[in-house]
Amino acid sequence: MNNSIIPIIKELERVYDAINLKFGFNYPRPVIVIQTKGRSKDLLGWFGADRWKQDDKDIGEITICAESLNKNPIETLIHEMAHYANYCEKTEDCNNAGYHNKNFKVKAENYGLNCQKDGRRGLAHTEIGERLQIILNDIKVDKKVFKLYRQSRASITAPTKMKKWKCACTTVRCATDLHAVCAACNKEFQIQG
Repeated sequence: MNNSIIPIIKELERVYDAINLKFGFNYPRPVIVIQTKGRSKDLLGWFGADRWKQDDKDIGEITICAESLNKNPIETLIHEMAHYANYCEKTEDCNNAGYHNKNFKVKAENYGLNCQKDGRRGLAHTEIGERLQIILNDIKVDKKVFKLYRQSRASITAPTKMKKWKCACTTVRCATDLHAVCAACNKEFQIQG
């Protein structure tokens, strides 16, 4: 049993190079990293511009979230490759709130992803299309390296100390016992179930 992420990174780099070559985009490979998604719920990965430096050269970064390695990291990689390609072409495809626009859709579809609307995130939902799947089958993606992934920790939220108190005309919430009379209806506040 191999508990190293090095084979995962090597496979992601190999797939990046193969996809880049197949589609003829010819962008230098960014640094590909695996790290936690932190407190984000549905984050699978991201592209960051100029996060690394080598000599005087700025290098971008594609991150694949460690907690999503068992989902579809290749689809995530290609999704982020579309962002990176748009960045290289100086094409804005996503705003600071994560809304993916039509420029993203065009590039993602050029890479063989199917792109659909995803609520407030715009055209962010991607899936591997039929043409891309054929290419990935030819590349022979080594899926067994993605059996290692980081477990998501369920966050435990403390029960609220806030209690509902009601008079005849309104409801208030407070964390302590309330001994008060409503100025509007002149009734005392009573605790609610």
